[in-house]
Amino acid sequence: MEFKSISFTEKQVEAYLSVRRRLRDQISQLFGVPVEGLRHDMTFFSHINGSKKAQTVHDEYWHSHVDTEQYGTFAYTTLLYLNTANKDDFQGGQFLFEGTGGADAVVEPRYGRLVAFSSDAENPHKVLPVSSGVRMALTSAFTCSQKEIEAFPKPG
Repeated sequence: MEFKSISFTEKQVEAYLSVRRRLRDQISQLFGVPVEGLRHDMTFFSHINGSKKAQTVHDEYWHSHVDTEQYGTFAYTTLLYLNTANKDDFQGGQFLFEGTGGADAVVEPRYGRLVAFSSDAENPHKVLPVSSGVRMALTSAFTCSQKEIEAFPKPG
């Protein structure tokens, strides 16, 4: 995989860190986990282009998965949409929680919408195929692992 070199301004880094803190605070409030018991684990921007074919199995985002099985240390996952599913931005790309007995729950991508969930087996999920345009989201994960918590400074 080829990566582009990107540099960020101090203002951009501050904005990112502010969003990350707000996401952590939302997880704390929604799930009743003390802020001190949560640590940021990983963040990535997903950029799903409906006109590009998957080149590897890892590009096939439409397969169901459980975050703790795929990433190991995730306890909570957040997904912040950076654009909206419509005729201008992209089509498809809904987030699907797979329920038992066919009771799936579908989340429509909307700019600024936050999806937050526990990352274990109770929340298998996938992204439905993007048929056109580019779906963009910020995915952030948080851990409650004591080992991970002790490895990083307290949140500020």
